[in-house]
Amino acid sequence: MEFELWVRIVKESIHRGNMDPWDINVAKVAEEYIKTLRELERFDIRLSADVILVGGILLRMKSQYLYERCVSTSQEDSSLKESRHSKRRRGRKKVTTEKLIDDIKLEVKKVKKVRRKREHIGEEILYEIIEELEKYHISELIETLISELREEGVIVFQEKFSDRESKVKNFLPCLYLASEGKVEIFQKEVFKEMIVKYRDR
Repeated sequence: MEFELWVRIVKESIHRGNMDPWDINVAKVAEEYIKTLRELERFDIRLSADVILVGGILLRMKSQYLYERCVSTSQEDSSLKESRHSKRRRGRKKVTTEKLIDDIKLEVKKVKKVRRKREHIGEEILYEIIEELEKYHISELIETLISELREEGVIVFQEKFSDRESKVKNFLPCLYLASEGKVEIFQKEVFKEMIVKYRDR
């Protein structure tokens, strides 16, 4: 939509770069756009996710544009350089302001679609875990876990509970015991080994 801030910034970038709106330089638009974002951030102006996302899309477009230009230049034979250059100029597809805005809108939609899909998958996994947990009596799981921890003192969660089912049913009791101050949980890095230590009072 025309009132979206990123659309306005794109058009202002084209104007600031003194570009022909019917034949714009994508690399230059990206540079001007990022320059504007930095200016806005400097004045502590909060930018929407879409405005920042479009900056990333333009940088990707710029990389592609420069890469294609580099490849086409390197493929030129020095003896035929002038004639091929004129042919390429005649055959080069012009990018208009409206075409660029439409392309960006399409990319924004693609990114949002992927994000929604990931969120949906995440929700499905969460509901699946909740359904599995409902099969067990949490209080019984907590009692079993605390008695095992009293005996062993320290456990590596992923080693102690190696299969998916035991991980699912023991993870929540671990968090509960940690919140009650009965155990301590350590993890040096995200997604790495989780150490559960019994607190002997």
